[in-house]
Amino acid sequence: MATSIAGSGALPALARIGPRLLGTAAAGGLLGGLALFFLMAGYNASAGTGFWTIINVCFAAWVFRGLVMAPAMPARHMAAMPSHTAMASPMSTHSAMASAMPTHSAMASHAAMGHHGMGAAAMMNEPLVASHAIVGGLLHLGFSAAAGIAFAVALAVLIRSGLRVLATPAGYVAAAVAGGALLYVIMMYGFAPLWNTNIVNFTPRVPFFLSHLLFGAAVGGWVYWQAGHAGAGLRLRAHRPGLGSTA
Repeated sequence: MATSIAGSGALPALARIGPRLLGTAAAGGLLGGLALFFLMAGYNASAGTGFWTIINVCFAAWVFRGLVMAPAMPARHMAAMPSHTAMASPMSTHSAMASAMPTHSAMASHAAMGHHGMGAAAMMNEPLVASHAIVGGLLHLGFSAAAGIAFAVALAVLIRSGLRVLATPAGYVAAAVAGGALLYVIMMYGFAPLWNTNIVNFTPRVPFFLSHLLFGAAVGGWVYWQAGHAGAGLRLRAHRPGLGSTA
């Protein structure tokens, strides 16, 4: 019995996969998800693509399969086309269409740049739809909590395998940040291309990558603070000799 207790006490709290760690990790995932959302929402708002786009369109598209975004054509160009067409002769209309082709090519190139992280400015600012925003928000929070749990379980397994450096504050947070980078790669290049092309085609790469690093840092910091630091305090109190102890 004494050996069992000693072995349990020697195992860092961050390596004990149980309800406490999983609940703490889920809460950390929610906090990280909020941090990710506000970073991306702020960037999208500054780029003129809509504060709620990440949940109103990108995450909502996981459920609303017909929700597809497209590069936006400037309104002044759309408004000008009928008047020019009405005033032009067939020959001039043909010339106008020919001259318009570079514009369409430029738009296609802009959309292609969006595939590499520069197309956010060409994204249509979709109107806010309550059902889309609610579903997208719930999905985002659900994915965030699940990712937080996955981070904590993976790190617990690594700590159990002998990487005790990950049980330190710097080691744990750094590993969680690396997990955020890995999550970005899986989402952007593995999972999303099969199920959600809105994220692939219209998500600016650099802010999205940085937001995933922030997500990992938030999860790692929260879980270590709540589980690792608290667990260390509990171990110290458990080993403190009592008043009647002769040790």
